[in-house]
Amino acid sequence: MAYQVNKFNGETLVNVADGTIDTTTDLRLVGKNYAGYGEIQNENFVHLLESFANNTAPPKALTGQIWYDNTATTKKLKYYDGSRWKVAGGAEVSASAPTGLSTGDFWWDTTAKQLFAWTGTEFALVGPEASPDLGSSIISAAVVKGTSATDVGPHTILKVIADDKVIGIFSKTAFTLDNSQNSIEDFTVIKKGFTLAKSQSGVSTDGYVMWGTAQNANLLGGVPANNFLQVGDNEFTSEVVFKDPGFTVGDGNDLRVNIEDGNIVIFENRLGNPIRFRITVTENTDERDVAIIKSTGIFPGVTNQYKLGGVDGVTTLRWSEIWATTFNGALTGNVTGNVTGNVTGNVLATDTTVMINATTKTIGYTGASLIGTLTGNCTGSSSQSTNALQLNSLSPSVSVPAPGTQSIPVRDASGNIAANQFVGISDNTDRMRINDAATDATWNGAVVSTQYRSAKTTKTAWTIAARDGSGNLLANIFDGTATAAQYADLAEKYIPDQEYTVGTVMVIGGEKEITASTWGQRAIGVISANPAFMMNKDLEGGVYVALKGRVPVRVTGTVKKGDRLIASNGGLAVAAVPHSNDVFAIALESSDNQDEKLIEAVIL
Repeated sequence: MAYQVNKFNGETLVNVADGTIDTTTDLRLVGKNYAGYGEIQNENFVHLLESFANNTAPPKALTGQIWYDNTATTKKLKYYDGSRWKVAGGAEVSASAPTGLSTGDFWWDTTAKQLFAWTGTEFALVGPEASPDLGSSIISAAVVKGTSATDVGPHTILKVIADDKVIGIFSKTAFTLDNSQNSIEDFTVIKKGFTLAKSQSGVSTDGYVMWGTAQNANLLGGVPANNFLQVGDNEFTSEVVFKDPGFTVGDGNDLRVNIEDGNIVIFENRLGNPIRFRITVTENTDERDVAIIKSTGIFPGVTNQYKLGGVDGVTTLRWSEIWATTFNGALTGNVTGNVTGNVTGNVLATDTTVMINATTKTIGYTGASLIGTLTGNCTGSSSQSTNALQLNSLSPSVSVPAPGTQSIPVRDASGNIAANQFVGISDNTDRMRINDAATDATWNGAVVSTQYRSAKTTKTAWTIAARDGSGNLLANIFDGTATAAQYADLAEKYIPDQEYTVGTVMVIGGEKEITASTWGQRAIGVISANPAFMMNKDLEGGVYVALKGRVPVRVTGTVKKGDRLIASNGGLAVAAVPHSNDVFAIALESSDNQDEKLIEAVIL
């Protein structure tokens, strides 16, 4: 008959079945007639004597249970109040504020090294007032003396101290601090008003800065204020320097001058309007736009008025080279390169011979040669040819000529080119087109094509196998030898009475073929996660049960590597006691966790 175990208040805790071990609490409760209960009972006594001493709390605590927190930074006795573990005496010790405290409980903040008391709604600081690690941060009054060269004083000052460091001084007088009598680190000259640390040269270093809005300043970035641009006329006696970002002009930042990529000078009209280069000869009466730069090119300000090179006074100024795709207008001088387009006037050779006659519209002269590529038809007098029977001394031919004869292939009326053999490079010959809908042509009455095969991702007879979008290769049967398997177990499909998780211990029974195990039954295997070999794969409604090999198994209670495993309640396995029957697996790893977990094991 099962033992009924009650709490001290009479409430039933659990019923322990005969011949079983119950792990509802942190003590293992022994059922009637359980063989080998002595070790379990003795360990229960030891756990009580040491108050479950450990670095981690007992996971199945009952209200009022005692635990000795053996953490190196704690070493305190705690009790469980039904929701959390609380210190039995002294203060809670942690880096963050604890929860669930009662009014009057203490908390020692290990980060700030300060003691707090819980008022019921918030933590009140007990002390110390400042964290020892943060140093002293106050405003302190002091009386100091200056040097005899300035004003000896004494002078009353206010020191602004942050983390034991004086970062600023308030003073109603200006003087030089006598550091031989009263030294203050990073301070020499004390200004009237407020002086920051390391500001003796006028600009504080090490990041000491006054933040906010000032009505006025003697310096900006350490530079005297009168060195900056002002509205109206500015008179500079030295070069004005702008960094690579440059400057802009105009209400809409119309013109920008800057340097890109470290060395590229950019003049940019940011509104897309033309840029005019203007020379004022006489103010308001003679202002000449010599050149205009638009988005489409560079234009003169007035048609046919300004020169690009020419006579400047008594000197002729020329460009060394002019490069252009198209030239429009009269051309005087030598031309190097091709001329494309209309030419008005004669073109002369270097000996003044007329090469192109604009009046007669003829090219060349007696004895002249035409060298180069001619695009278009060639027409002329009867002494000239309007066609060519050969090209490079080769005759054109639609058909394949006799062996040893060279010819130029010409397309026939159907647009085809005939040849005994095509020699060269053809695109895509190193690849095969996959077409699942293709139908291969047959020859000479054959049932399937004897010369061509299409590549398909489907399981179609007489086709070349191709991988599908997932990289899989499909076939009804793979005929060959497998030398390796990705997974570890041999499994077969059985029909379960319900859905089970991976590692559940299964036995024959239930409304179907198999069901989750109970105590004392002989297990046939466990639910497999990834079978290496799948038997009976077409069984509808079946799940794979690992019959042999290495698999994860759902186990409860302590287990050691090498322990034999037997079936228990709820589809779980437990470590077998000596002389246990119906062992179905051996554990491959150890665990002191009493709760349910997955353990690697080998199915026998």
